[in-house]
Formats: sequence, structure tokens, C-alpha cells
Amino acid sequence: MHAHPIRTPGAAPLLVAALLAVACDRGAPAPAADSAVPRPDTVAAPGAPPAPDSAAPLRGRWATPCLRVAEDVTVPARDTVCFRDARAVDFGAAEPFTIVVQARGPRADSMAVELRVERGDSVLYRDRWSTALYAAYDRPRVSPDSARRRAEHHLGRLLADDAVRPARAFLTGASDVDAMLRDAIAFDVRVDGERRRRRLPPGAELPVAARESPRAVADTARVRALAAELRDRPAFRYHAGGEASYAIAWSEREQRFVVVYGCC
Repeated sequence: MHAHPIRTPGAAPLLVAALLAVACDRGAPAPAADSAVPRPDTVAAPGAPPAPDSAAPLRGRWATPCLRVAEDVTVPARDTVCFRDARAVDFGAAEPFTIVVQARGPRADSMAVELRVERGDSVLYRDRWSTALYAAYDRPRVSPDSARRRAEHHLGRLLADDAVRPARAFLTGASDVDAMLRDAIAFDVRVDGERRRRRLPPGAELPVAARESPRAVADTARVRALAAELRDRPAFRYHAGGEASYAIAWSEREQRFVVVYGCC
């Protein structure tokens, strides 16, 4: 299992485990799809990932205000906006997994997001980031309303139908799909090695040095075996702001999620 740290504006995405306790209200309607389409005054910079299809329906439930985290009514509630979405995904295993997205914060454009992949009571993959990163390529002085709409749009598209495809489908832009797949898996294996050396369970945080520069692994046979197993298996891809996009697939061979695509 690999996961990534909270990302702040301007910070490079890293592979590391994290844990974020998030609580959201239920039953609040999702924002209308037309309210979440980015306005013309927010323009992606060259090299930024293409925006998702704005015509596709958005998902998730929004709550304003959030449920209080503290029962003490004298403690001021800092987070006023909450979001939640979940869906079952068949990763080709014996049982389906559930992907859960939860977020909360003072505004839609500054929410702490947590993504989890669960099966039963076990969390097998976890990542977290800030919705502030969805404005990484906006022009200066973007209006608060545009920033809000951009964040709502991306959160509402995280668990869209087209987020799950065969792993190779997410690598079609590469000149050598198999080589790119092996490169992504090789880094994932290095990070997994750091986790095993520390006997860390899913969700536990790796030291900075371990997640940024994991030890080299010479086990090319393991990398090739995983690439052969996962090339045509279902993978889930998600966008965490800026150019940070990842795709994960479930390995029956290793009984864990493997990062099969990571950029950038």
C-alpha cells in the first residue's frame, strides 16, 4: 500500500502514507452540475492535466455547515463545508472494494481531502491533499467564486465512471507503455520496501527521506511480474491538483494496491 502526503500549493507530490479523520453530514444535496463548471477566468497552464468532461454529472454530497467535530459547544467550529462520496469498484479481486472520498474545510477551495480504498474494516490505500491545489494553474487574482467552482468540479468528478479503466489505458500517451508501467511499479516497489522494513501498516506515515528517496531495489523480476499481472487489470485514476495524478491497481499476487501511474 502506498499513499501520499497532504499537498500544499507549490509542493511536489510525494508517495507517503497519511491518516486524516474526517466527518461529514449526510443527506445534503450535491451542488448542481452547472454551478461547478470552471469559468473562463480560470485557465490551465501549459502542461496541466486536461479538465474532466464538464458535461458529465457530478457526484457526492455536500453539507453546510459540517457536523461539529467537538461536542463542546464553546469550541468554535472552523470547518464549515463538508463533502462525501463513495462507490464500490471491482478491481478484479474476489470481493469488490469501496472507494471513499471525504473533505472538510472553511471553504470549498481550501478543504482537506482524504481518499480511502476499503474492504470490510480494512483500509488498503489512503491519500490526502488540499483542494487549494486545484487552483494551481489559475491566473492570478482568480475570483473566490471561480476557485470554489473549480474545487467543486474536481471533487465531484473524482469517482466518475471513467476513473476506472484498464491500467494500460492510463499510459497511452507514452512512447513505450510497458516501460512506463515498469518505471511506475519500480518506484512503488521501492516505497513498499521502505514500509516493510519499518513494519508499517496501511495508513502509517513514512519518514520524509524514505518517501522522497526510497532505497533502490534490484528485484527486476518482481517488477516485471507485477507489470505483467496489472497491465490489463482495472485501475483507478484520480487527480489531486496541479499535475499530481495517480492510478492504482490491486495485485492479487501481493495482496496490496500498486501505483501503476504517477505524474509528476
